[in-house]
Amino acid sequence: MPLSEKAKGKQRANLIPEDTAAEHGSLTPKRELMVRFTEGVQDLVLRVAGQDTVRDVKVKIREARPQLQFRRLRLIHAGRLLTDGTQLASWLNTLEERQQRAATKSKDDDPDPFLLPITPTSPATPGSIPWLHCSVGAQLAEGEEDSDAQPQEAQIKPLRGFDRLAAAGFSEEDILNFRRQFHSRSAGDYLSTAEFPTDEEYEEHARALEEQWIDALGNGSSVGGGSPESDSRARAVLNGVIIGFFFPLLPFFFLRASKPAAFWESGHALETPESAVFSRRMQMGLVVGFILNVVFGSWRYLWGTF
Repeated sequence: MPLSEKAKGKQRANLIPEDTAAEHGSLTPKRELMVRFTEGVQDLVLRVAGQDTVRDVKVKIREARPQLQFRRLRLIHAGRLLTDGTQLASWLNTLEERQQRAATKSKDDDPDPFLLPITPTSPATPGSIPWLHCSVGAQLAEGEEDSDAQPQEAQIKPLRGFDRLAAAGFSEEDILNFRRQFHSRSAGDYLSTAEFPTDEEYEEHARALEEQWIDALGNGSSVGGGSPESDSRARAVLNGVIIGFFFPLLPFFFLRASKPAAFWESGHALETPESAVFSRRMQMGLVVGFILNVVFGSWRYLWGTF
């Protein structure tokens, strides 16, 4: 079924360059998924195509496990409930790409060795099979369909994606600009190349990508400022400057440990280990504080002579 004029207009608003979209391709390569059930059902390995949605995956699960034919199923990945209209393969690809970028950035930032960053999920290694948890619910009534939309018909639709920014005081025009810029720079979300049967599935997939990006910001994996890890690094430098200014000579006795009395078989001595008292960033602050102390003392001495 072709997209309606509303969905086509949304695609035009994304402003994704044609060469970038063509580079990614309209189809996501097939990938394997491991499904683990909650009621002791044997684990299932599924092969999912690029255009398969969560609804299609549920159909494959029911075909492979006949005992779940008339049970309500809910798929969960990394603590997130997956909606029926989300294209699973592309959603997993974008999630793993962001986790890989976050892991690479955390290594390059040279964090404090005494502080261990806390992340919600570990980045998936190349070639690993993602796990999905399948919650098996109650029996479906005769003629009832297992759809996420049915139990929410009588409820207020919660804000999802960038619509959540309305609670922070942003106007509808600001939210529209955020959404346009986000999708124009994220050609990998396949919104401009994939075909969605209905507008609801288009909306669900777009909001799922936005939710994923917002959660990544909240966990501090996509931005450098404001995270607890960056605050701790700045605090380490500040503490080093203060200690180096008021106690300029004492900290230098702890910067380097003595060489261990051990040698390799070739006769070379072991490398001197780094200080276990002050981290590298605090050592930088100590040097800066020492220099400030010398400059301030020289200024006081010269000012007193005149």
